[in-house]
Amino acid sequence: MSPPPWRSSSHRGLAAIHFNFAQTIPDVIPAKLLPDQKRAVDAIKRFQTDGFGYFHIQATRPQTVGYALADSPVGQAAWIYDIFNGGTGNTGNPEAALGRDPILDEITLFWLTDTAASSARFYLEQVELLGKHNNPGRVDLPVGLSVFPKDLPPARSWASLVYPKLFYWHELDRGGHFAQLEVPDVFADELRRCFRSFRRA
Repeated sequence: MSPPPWRSSSHRGLAAIHFNFAQTIPDVIPAKLLPDQKRAVDAIKRFQTDGFGYFHIQATRPQTVGYALADSPVGQAAWIYDIFNGGTGNTGNPEAALGRDPILDEITLFWLTDTAASSARFYLEQVELLGKHNNPGRVDLPVGLSVFPKDLPPARSWASLVYPKLFYWHELDRGGHFAQLEVPDVFADELRRCFRSFRRA
C-alpha cells in the first residue's frame, strides 16, 4: 500500500486542510499524562469499551456485515441510526440534533446505492493505515482543526507532534461527530474562519 498523500513531501495544488475529527493519541501512550492528554485517552478508552462495536465489526468483517445490511432495510436503518446516536452524544434521540428527514436521507442513500459493504471496508482500510488510535502519523501540510464537544477529543498538547504546521485550533461549545449535519451554520463558519486565518498568515 502506498503512503497517504499527507505523508509525502509534495502536495501540489493543496495549500492546507481542515479537520473536525482529529485524533492525536500516539500508539504508545506515556505513563505520565497532561490533563488534556488524559481526557483524550479516557475518552478513547470509553469509546472502545462502550461504542466501538460497529467499528470493530466493520474493521474486521466488513463484507460479512455488508451482506447483512444490504439484505435488510430495517437492519440498515437501525445500524446507521445507532451510529448517528453515538455521534451526537448518545442521548437516544439523534433526531433532536440532526432532524428525522436528514437521518432518513442518509439511510436511504446507503440503501439505494447498496454501499453497506464498501462503506464498512473503509474502517478496515483506516485501521491498516492509521493504527489503533486513529493517529495519521506526521501530517506535513498546514492543518486547521475544529473541535466539537460531543466528538472524541484530541489533545492539544499532542497536536503539534502530528500536525507540525498547525495554524488553527478552535474548540466549539456545541456539535458532535456529524457537525456538518448537526450544526451546519457553525461548521460552515468554522471553514471560513480557518482558511481566512490561513490566508492572512
